[in-house]
Amino acid sequence: MNNKEDIKFKIDQLRQDKIIYGVEAVATDLAVMLGIYFSTYFKSQYTSFLVFLSVFIGVGYTLFMGITNFNRLQKIKELEKQLNK
Repeated sequence: MNNKEDIKFKIDQLRQDKIIYGVEAVATDLAVMLGIYFSTYFKSQYTSFLVFLSVFIGVGYTLFMGITNFNRLQKIKELEKQLNK
């Protein structure tokens, strides 16, 4: 493969990674919301801790996804500039 094909391949892979991380974040947040919803039916001494932990995981993974996807977007823009030279 020549250099332009390599760059196009890298751009496609980065775009696919962005989509995958976005879908994973949505799935994680959905699981967290369902966990919090169903935790209202099971009252125990650990319920509030588990809700806090679930929210922490959901927000944490969403922030991680946002930061890494922003970095991927920057890399895509850089590669597109190289491609247009």
